[in-house]
Amino acid sequence: MIAVLWQVQAFEQAQLKKRSEATTTCANHAKSEFLANMSHELRTPLNGILGCAQILLRSKGLPEPEQYHVNIIEQCGSHLLTLINDILDLSKIEARKLELHSQDVHFSSFLQGIAEICQIRAEQKGILFVYELASNLPTAVHVDVKRLRQVLLNLLGNAIKFTDEGKVSFKVEVIDRLPADGQTEKYHIHFSVKDTGIGITPTQLDNIFLPFEQVGEKKHQIEGTGLGLAITRQLVQMMGSDIQVKSQLGQGSTFWFEIAIAEASEWVESAMAASKGQIIGFEGSPRTILMVDDRWENRTVITNLLQPLGFNVVEASNGKEGLEKVIALKPDLVITDLLMPEMDGFELIKHLRHTPGIQDVKIIVSSASVFEADQHRSLQAGGDTFLSKPIQVDELLHQLECHLDLVWIYQQSEKQIINSSATTLDSSSDKLTPPSPDVLRELMNLASKGNFNDILKWADKLEETDTKFAPFANQLRQLARQFDEDLILKFLIEKENDYFL
Repeated sequence: MIAVLWQVQAFEQAQLKKRSEATTTCANHAKSEFLANMSHELRTPLNGILGCAQILLRSKGLPEPEQYHVNIIEQCGSHLLTLINDILDLSKIEARKLELHSQDVHFSSFLQGIAEICQIRAEQKGILFVYELASNLPTAVHVDVKRLRQVLLNLLGNAIKFTDEGKVSFKVEVIDRLPADGQTEKYHIHFSVKDTGIGITPTQLDNIFLPFEQVGEKKHQIEGTGLGLAITRQLVQMMGSDIQVKSQLGQGSTFWFEIAIAEASEWVESAMAASKGQIIGFEGSPRTILMVDDRWENRTVITNLLQPLGFNVVEASNGKEGLEKVIALKPDLVITDLLMPEMDGFELIKHLRHTPGIQDVKIIVSSASVFEADQHRSLQAGGDTFLSKPIQVDELLHQLECHLDLVWIYQQSEKQIINSSATTLDSSSDKLTPPSPDVLRELMNLASKGNFNDILKWADKLEETDTKFAPFANQLRQLARQFDEDLILKFLIEKENDYFL
């Protein structure tokens, strides 16, 4: 009887465990479905907001004050998109659907960019930021740049956020070199972030990596969604490691992790492509693009982005109308949404691939849907690539370049004018005379906030203060009028480094 009772109890426990797992799986699936649907609904209007902001920022006719306010719209929209992506990332990680996509990057420049952002944030709080790079780091690496940046900025951002006095230290060093995989050498790299902040209690240490968990005082909790560390830890785990932490209440915390990163050798080509400047057209005859989308704002974004570059853009409001226009016009490329009335994007793609005379047309599928099943299904139906909404101009132009074999024409004349005017104004010196490091750091702070109006005011002020600053002020003014935050920061960092050469 005892043996029978044990067997019955074991069977019941097994069944209970199965039901519990099934319930959890069902709940996680429902949660992922809800988050993905909500993300789609939010991304659709964001596509119009960010798309139109990008169009206006590329316009030369918009007055500078209006450019400044449009830039704020673009930055706020991008921040909102980041919050949406955080929630979606967590859902994808939990469902094991998030993948890493590596690319080549100049390692020290990548780390320097992160450090400069955190330096500015630390200065705003009045704390010290210490940045230490080992001398034996690889020149370039092959890594998921977006995800590693996300991890480092989150750890550093938290350290700065929870440190009211003292310092935050960021250290990167090589632990050892791993056996070469073929011809690719790998480095075992240690990243650590140390602060002198409020610290974490042993009880809180058990919870800091849980989703939506926030520790510390209320004044610190108002920032963020509480997802940062949860996502960060799981991203590091996807990279084959884990985040370690030690902390003492009232004295600070240290977070660190170690990952294996492959050395890269072809980063120069990608860096050169990224530095060519703004695209203003392409060589050769005009190309015809058909934009198929039931939302007028989405069609307007694409039309107003591509027409100034020399493309002939034709619009269609659903798949049926799109099919008719492809047959009549035979465009060079089709950009189509998925969810549309009368005929959706899936059906449109299938018809295009089975209709003689147009079956080879290039097709970019553009949708706010974040379901990977929809993305795979659209590619299986015959789409060439998938472009997520909100559409980013650089990614759109990159796909057009690949599918249409385009040779872009870049706007390089402004930089040449800047260099020429700087040389003329500073005929007595081979380089510009920058202001003091304190002024340079203030300008960096303004540039990081996209405050181009105040940068222009500083340029005027420097020019009035001393004529020797005129070449620097002129170049600063020209860069500010391009509304390129990264370009201004790069210029200012170079001038700050001049003091230490």
